[in-house]
Amino acid sequence: MINLMPDETKKEIRAARVSVILVRYIAVIVLAFVFLVLLLAGSYFVLTQTKNSATQLIEANSTKAEVYSSTKAQVDALSSSLAETKSILDQEVLYSNVLMNIGQQMPPGTVIDKIDLDASSFTGTPLTLKAYAKTTNAAVALREKFQSSPIFTNVNFQSISDTSGGISGYPVSVSMTLTISKVATK
Repeated sequence: MINLMPDETKKEIRAARVSVILVRYIAVIVLAFVFLVLLLAGSYFVLTQTKNSATQLIEANSTKAEVYSSTKAQVDALSSSLAETKSILDQEVLYSNVLMNIGQQMPPGTVIDKIDLDASSFTGTPLTLKAYAKTTNAAVALREKFQSSPIFTNVNFQSISDTSGGISGYPVSVSMTLTISKVATK
């Protein structure tokens, strides 16, 4: 079939087709733009709702925290009080432990007659110990045992005498000076 249409008409028909296609593209672009705007508006709405709920949760938790702030202050005060108490208890001296440690260092054939213990006894102040022994060798063994012990330092004889005025069965009287270390209280 031969196209007998004039050229002017052909051009107008082609232009009409291009116009229809352009109108369709414009309609698709407008619809895509409207879709993106709706999508952004929906996202903004969801984020706003999330922000509002988070703000409400923060306010609720702040209210709860204010209720417990007085309790927290009391706990902090108690904790500091317990820390002070612990430092006081760390300075406590159990004299029973000291006496047991001294007794464990005593060699056979020796007994303690007199020892004066007080708080200053553990600060490096020398003190005097009076003991009795069955023999002079037992008295020397007492001094050597005390010198080798980590509980005592600066162990020296003040006097040693062999008199019968001591305890029955322990004729040797020993007087020595020594320093008790803090280890003895453990």
